[in-house]
Amino acid sequence: MSGQKLRQLGDLEKLNATKNFLGMDTCIALSARYSKAQNTPLTKKIIFPALRTLIESHSMLGVRFEGKLDSADIAFFRLPSVDLSRVVEFSQNTDLQAALEKWFTRRFDDSSEDMPLWRIEVLADNTLIFAMHHAMGDGIALVAFYQSLLRALQQQSASDFSSVVAVPAQPIPPPVEVAMDVRPSLWKVLSSLYDIYIPGYWKQSTYAWTGNPNPTSIALHTHVRLIRFAPSDMKKLTVNCRTHGATVSSVLYELGVITLSRLISTQPDAAKYKSICLAVPMSLRSAAGASDDSICYYSASVDTYPALHTEFSWASAARVTAELRGHKKDVHQGLGFLAAIAQNYAAVMRGSLGGRRSQGLRISNVGRFVPVVAGPSEWNLGECFFGQCDSVVGAAMTMNVVGDPSGALHLTIVWGDKSLDTAFVEGFVELFSESFAGLVA
Repeated sequence: MSGQKLRQLGDLEKLNATKNFLGMDTCIALSARYSKAQNTPLTKKIIFPALRTLIESHSMLGVRFEGKLDSADIAFFRLPSVDLSRVVEFSQNTDLQAALEKWFTRRFDDSSEDMPLWRIEVLADNTLIFAMHHAMGDGIALVAFYQSLLRALQQQSASDFSSVVAVPAQPIPPPVEVAMDVRPSLWKVLSSLYDIYIPGYWKQSTYAWTGNPNPTSIALHTHVRLIRFAPSDMKKLTVNCRTHGATVSSVLYELGVITLSRLISTQPDAAKYKSICLAVPMSLRSAAGASDDSICYYSASVDTYPALHTEFSWASAARVTAELRGHKKDVHQGLGFLAAIAQNYAAVMRGSLGGRRSQGLRISNVGRFVPVVAGPSEWNLGECFFGQCDSVVGAAMTMNVVGDPSGALHLTIVWGDKSLDTAFVEGFVELFSESFAGLVA
């Protein structure tokens, strides 16, 4: 199919495109249940005109890849049109957890010349799952999609219910390394070289728990557990956070550490671990001059190494708040190192198979979802859950966090068959929930 070449993928976008091509990653997704008076179902006549509005306003919804997906030669091309009848699936399923597991396990088809880099599944209870290729956008981009869709539904007046939408000629956002300077400072370069050449027994990573080793072959099967914390509990937690100089994010971080520490202490090899490698993605939109309404991929992640400890401490949570704010200042510089390996991503990723996993837990928080519409809205949404899959050579487990419009807090715990034993994760969910309850009792 013909189309206009827009630009080459940036280094970060290319990283995720290669992961998906190799079968090491699938997609990132957000779900939300839409509701309206009289229990109006989301039908084609309702959702197709709204999606038409989104495609016409968000240029990344009308692109595809072209080039060798296991090489550095990958570009975004504009599609002439998008056929929504092939992108949107209407399902009789009502099991959100099972549906998310399906999306996180099924490899995203990015090779079709006439398909965009996103899919939608509408469940029988009006829950809409938006799954997109990670090279196309980050977690904030998922929220931007739902905000735009809610506004389009509310303002809907279109009479064109056809499934084929012409893609307008619009530029797409630049890669993050063009939108902002990600070059590492001299100090950052020297610190990285030091970490490479010092003996292994001096490195933090040597003694950090990171879950099971990477598998020797690529076989992706993902598991999901959903956790809900009630609005009343979140009100109490927010008050406690303000009292102690902490944030919800730092509390989740601290709870994650103490829960894993308790579980690790019961393992036969517990003595060899002193810390956990815990990754925290951070948005770069403010620094890159991008709004939260944009569909783009502007984020970076920092690896931290909290010491193992089994008791929650508000002082520790407050300290984490300060540390994460400190990392926010230079987290973008880590992206500058990607240029050194961008030509060989596939070889680097294949070479990591069978090796030591680099991260034990990743906590990704897209914040509170506050619907923004003009005037009173007939449509409402809730039951939001956010998640992503990167369990082959990524973190052993990911905790994906979104604040629901109801005021509740929703966590999506994701792990792979090979990254952790299911019994270990079930124990994590139980202990984490108990510890959370203790903070708001």
